[in-house]
Amino acid sequence: MIKCPEEHVPIAGTHRNVWPDSTFAAEMTSDADVWLTAWLRPKRGGDLDIAQARRLGATPPLRRTYVSREELAKQTAADPADVELLRRYCARFNIAIVQSHWRSVVMSGPIDKLVQAFGATVAIFADASGRHFRHRSKALHVPPEIAAILRGVFGFHQWPRSKKLGSLQRHMTPLSAREIVARYGFPDGDGSNQTVGILQFRGEFKAADFQRCMESQGVDAALPLVKRVDNAAVAHEIETTKDLEAALDAQIIGSLASGARIVVYEAPDDERGFLDAIRTATFDEELRPSVLSISYGWPEHLWTPVALELLNELFTVAALLGVTVLCSSGDHGAELDYDGNPHVVAPASSPFAHSCGGTVLSGEDEVAWEQTGGGFSSHFEPPPWQMAAKSIAAACNAAAGRGVPDVAAQVQPGHRVFLDGCELAMGGTSSVAPLWAALTARINQQLGAPVGFFVPFLYQNTSGKLFRGVTSGTNGKYQACAGWNPCGGLGVPVGTAIEESLRET
Repeated sequence: MIKCPEEHVPIAGTHRNVWPDSTFAAEMTSDADVWLTAWLRPKRGGDLDIAQARRLGATPPLRRTYVSREELAKQTAADPADVELLRRYCARFNIAIVQSHWRSVVMSGPIDKLVQAFGATVAIFADASGRHFRHRSKALHVPPEIAAILRGVFGFHQWPRSKKLGSLQRHMTPLSAREIVARYGFPDGDGSNQTVGILQFRGEFKAADFQRCMESQGVDAALPLVKRVDNAAVAHEIETTKDLEAALDAQIIGSLASGARIVVYEAPDDERGFLDAIRTATFDEELRPSVLSISYGWPEHLWTPVALELLNELFTVAALLGVTVLCSSGDHGAELDYDGNPHVVAPASSPFAHSCGGTVLSGEDEVAWEQTGGGFSSHFEPPPWQMAAKSIAAACNAAAGRGVPDVAAQVQPGHRVFLDGCELAMGGTSSVAPLWAALTARINQQLGAPVGFFVPFLYQNTSGKLFRGVTSGTNGKYQACAGWNPCGGLGVPVGTAIEESLRET
């Protein structure tokens, strides 16, 4: 075990507890080269304008002015002097800085040297099912002058792999794309001239399944583009739930917004992958997505505090650029897990995300899905547009935090999805984010302008015409009710009404 020099200090926000239900399996012995990403502070005067991002969210889209990607990156990047200071420090350990992006740099070097340089406590752990993974605990430690510029180093810790898929079979009859469009009043159009980015972690996108789904829905959608992030490992020996996610996201968007260009950003399934993929998609000058769909997340307590802050900053960037970010709220109810207390899932808990919950069809009505993620953040305060969260949290004897979700849509009977040629009825809140992404692409097309961050605008429109409320059902801790609630959010969409309200000038 490498001991941290006494003169080194912890990097604020990097502390990580031992992963729940996991145990030490072996010491780290490898000296193989790995790639990590370090995030730095912004240069002097380079803080993001959070107040402007909030103002944009409450302003009709046709009256907004967004900053360009190039200009925002220039204004808010890391200081080159800080990058050079880190480079010189890393050189002492035979660690190279090989890429630089905005406020982050990619480093390559022997794992043992990286552990030594950043005072990381790293070992091999086993989760409850016996799967081994690289585990980092405690805080990172570096000399004081490096701690002053460095916010975190990501890639030491690997989240455990998802479970192997069981036998594939359809258990119910899913709604067709045409039925979804009619049920939620999608505006006319097909998302033409829009680019929708899908953030995909570890799963493998399969073109044949996408084409089969489009043919079955009677739509003509171009194959998604695939862009690798952090040299993501994609192919693997067993199929997991993440392969199903890879199929679900692209096929739902393709079937509901067939004219949109879809870009799949494939990244590793860990904090490094999340942050680097969101940064890549948000600042992508070539493909310029106006909508991002994220169907993944982990309870907030499994993230390091600094990673949560960086997620929120990246979503603030998206708001300033006019990019809409849709995130699934989770499929484990109120996340009553290791400590018996409710939790919410990040990145859906970011105030600058559009958090998407799930419902079940009940005749013409929809009730809260019993597994829909929802509740109150323990990390983020309620944003100004979500004051209802405070009173509802108090009524539920919960601490007030950012309320999850914002919006909802059906997860049962689900959507038509193909995996390895097998037709399935797929739901979960993982299906709600891409549904809302397709709806947003159609709205963007009709308005001729990106709606970007528009959750505050939805909350301030209390006419009741934009949503059908989710007023019954529970997610195991919270009860659906009239108005915003931590099961169905504001409700399920009336797409044409949302478009008309956003068109106001």
